Amino acid sequence: MERVSRRPKLPKNYKLIYDVLCAQAEGHHASASEIHGAAKQLQPGLGYSTVYRALDRLRDLGLVLEVRLPESASALYEPARPGHAHFHCVGCGRVDDVAFSLPEPELAALAKRHDIEIDTMVTTFNGLCQGCRGAAAS
Repeated sequence: MERVSRRPKLPKNYKLIYDVLCAQAEGHHASASEIHGAAKQLQPGLGYSTVYRALDRLRDLGLVLEVRLPESASALYEPARPGHAHFHCVGCGRVDDVAFSLPEPELAALAKRHDIEIDTMVTTFNGLCQGCRGAAAS
């Protein structure tokens, strides 16, 4: 039997933040500042701290993915979707979704080998995109 997942009841402002994230184009990764700007257009009194608290809670609930890049001071956010990882171009800074997943037996073996429990996985590959590789070759 397929398990039905229900979205937990969220405070009004948190639901607004989640709706803003879900309205962005698939594959877009928004900063907290961008999310705040979009949400503030819908609710002018919304503060930064509310956005950060909402993003933390939505991440903890598994509704939002937080993508952290080594040289970036701020994280990027997107609605949680299975079956993908991220490619970060170290040349231009672009972040793209790439189809990727580990088969469940491999994930279970990894957890067993290290005696850990894995709840979520966020994978980021770093390298050069086609445009930056071409520019470097010129």
